[in-house]
Amino acid sequence: MVSPKANRGNKMADFIRLAERIALILMSGSVIWRLLPVLSFHPQVLLLLLSELSAVFFLLIQRKGSWATSFYTTAIAFGGTAASLAVMPSGISLAPDFITAPIIVLGTAIALAAKLSLRRSFGLVPANRGVKSGGAYRFVRHPMYTGYVINHIGFLLLFFSAWNLAVYLTCWILLYLRVIEEERFLMGDPQYVDYAKSVKSRVIPGLI
Repeated sequence: MVSPKANRGNKMADFIRLAERIALILMSGSVIWRLLPVLSFHPQVLLLLLSELSAVFFLLIQRKGSWATSFYTTAIAFGGTAASLAVMPSGISLAPDFITAPIIVLGTAIALAAKLSLRRSFGLVPANRGVKSGGAYRFVRHPMYTGYVINHIGFLLLFFSAWNLAVYLTCWILLYLRVIEEERFLMGDPQYVDYAKSVKSRVIPGLI
């Protein structure tokens, strides 16, 4: 028999999973609408959209796990995602397309490789759905964030503005806080502790 407390916890987990799906679909639709007009001039931006759409797909097929459902962890998870989707396709170009395109290609490739490694374990709110150690996770513990940061740098070089810089600085702070919370949550799993001992870097090899 399931206790009332456990039942409330299950309902909260289901609610968060539903909120994840709705929020990410809406935010992805918004960024697609804003960036669509610049695709003919900067086709590499399409890769950013591909990364967002893949996130929607993997979130829809996500499996359940052990959730970290505090207000703080939920807020920084959605805040980091929402912040990155608030950029605008306007500003000063600091680098030509032949420089920004490879950067965005690299960032998208890393982020997609991480998502393909996770497949149905992908999610926004910290959860333990099984420790992943293959693919991109052999090099850093959070390669998806590595890919995101590289993508952000490429986009910022293409559309530099005070707004976009503020957006990405906010996003990077939230991603860092998110990494801390995910690590704190996952370190309760002995298998993850062993994995963390073998893969030292969290986001940037040798630095963070």
